[in-house]
Amino acid sequence: MNTNLIKKLCLSGLMIISTLTLSACMSTAKLKPGSAVPVLKENEGYLGFVINTLDDLQNIQFKNMQTGEEFYVGSAKKGLTQITLVLTEGEYCFVGFDVYNLRVDYRNKGFCTYLEAGDLNYFAEFMIRDPVSTSIQKFNRYRNLLKKDFPQFCTEYIGKGC
Repeated sequence: MNTNLIKKLCLSGLMIISTLTLSACMSTAKLKPGSAVPVLKENEGYLGFVINTLDDLQNIQFKNMQTGEEFYVGSAKKGLTQITLVLTEGEYCFVGFDVYNLRVDYRNKGFCTYLEAGDLNYFAEFMIRDPVSTSIQKFNRYRNLLKKDFPQFCTEYIGKGC
């Protein structure tokens, strides 16, 4: 067998194992339609945002600025995607994503917000227009998407309009 091929296969295997190990250590709860909404612990809050993209995105990445922990929150299909996470209180930054075969990482920490425990914290709507991304405040759009995906949760945490 070709020595270079064996080296490539070993390197690929190590990269997969490393990725799986890091993913296991850096977990977060993402609300999924049809599943029960996790009850918050004393130091946790919900972080909600919308991804508005013209392309499918993978490996949407956040970073906890206090701990340095980086984690992935999944993917977003072309169009609008509402994402709500359960996280511990602290500052979080949206730091990057994959699109096609490219990695996009933001400079200067990316887009950041502080998550307060015990409540639903709306972050922003991220308009991804490769290679430019912007953050805008469209709470009504987030609320409408949340109402569709989690009507009870929306009513409990937002109230009027849900």
